[in-house]
Amino acid sequence: MSLYSWNEIKKHNKENDLWIVANNIVYDATNFIKKHPGGKQAIIKKGGTDCTIDFNFHTKKGKKQWDIYKIGYVKNEYKDTCCIIV
Repeated sequence: MSLYSWNEIKKHNKENDLWIVANNIVYDATNFIKKHPGGKQAIIKKGGTDCTIDFNFHTKKGKKQWDIYKIGYVKNEYKDTCCIIV
């Protein structure tokens, strides 16, 4: 499986190119949009973002349906921090 940065994931936020993240797993939801029981707008507005809370709301069976859309994982990224020593 591939690793994806948040910069890459955020770019995939349109109806014809839609990725979502849940539990640090990246899913290509493009082909699922029309099948989403909550309607396509419910999932399109989450494109390119972490929707773990929404994902975990679903039943075990509902979550299992996402397995075929898994394309990779979120790359661990460490941001530079500023430290002032006195």
